[in-house]
Amino acid sequence: MRIGLGLVCLAFSCGVAAAQTPVSTAETLDIHHYEVTGLSPEHLIASFRNRPDPAVMATTRGGLSIRYDFAFGGDECRLMQVDLTLDIDITYPLWREEDRGSQDMRAAWQRFKTALEIHEEGHVERFRDAAGRLSDRLAAIPPAPSCHTVRAAVDRHREQFDREVEAEQATYERETDNGATQGARLRFR
Repeated sequence: MRIGLGLVCLAFSCGVAAAQTPVSTAETLDIHHYEVTGLSPEHLIASFRNRPDPAVMATTRGGLSIRYDFAFGGDECRLMQVDLTLDIDITYPLWREEDRGSQDMRAAWQRFKTALEIHEEGHVERFRDAAGRLSDRLAAIPPAPSCHTVRAAVDRHREQFDREVEAEQATYERETDNGATQGARLRFR
């Protein structure tokens, strides 16, 4: 499933000073699945354990691309437009025999799946929040005597985005014990 979302934040529509650079942000969200199998709790759990990284039940990855235009006029270079695209990929497990599992197994699976979705959405929100902060920072880059200086400022803010996202995602994993505190563990009664 691919969902495209686009938002345009122009100086006059976001409540920011008119001198700021217009920044548009777009997002794509791709959801993928990998199959797990089993008609007993033991077989289903074994299916997870046979994966390359059995400790990881789901993943959320984010990528960001920046496209910008600047112009030199008079004695200064200024950003004219910035386009950010946040690409998010989420991979979830898909229980192939869910419709054939026992009522207790299906109930446990639904609890697990719901908690896993909540956990992965937390990762998505951290990517979105960081992209929003980056958008604000890029919009506020002032004109400079050279376009090299403007480009360096964009690069610094991008690097800051990367560091922040990495730290925030790691903190989220620690705080939630990789989703365990949110119920993202497959447990059968």
